Amino acid sequence: MAIPLRKFAAQCVQVAIEGGKITETSSSRASLYEISRKWRELYDATSFSSESVEGWSEKEVAAAEVIIASLTYLERIGCKNVEQLLRDTLEQESAKL
Repeated sequence: MAIPLRKFAAQCVQVAIEGGKITETSSSRASLYEISRKWRELYDATSFSSESVEGWSEKEVAAAEVIIASLTYLERIGCKNVEQLLRDTLEQESAKL
């Protein structure tokens, strides 16, 4: 079942709050730092099976965590339409080719 990214981003924020990574009043900068942490984990990830998420490689899980951290950040800064932002950004990248 597909879930709209806007709704998924809100869930990402809720999980970050419940996990103690941020609070309701945290600056969006805290979420930005989380992207950086997750990016470094991705850089060090291997193709071996993940110990944290069964059935996926460390690289796959780490990349997903970067996406989740990025969605959390977009939600925290008030992005109103994640799907459209991604479409517009991809279109701009395509136009550069």
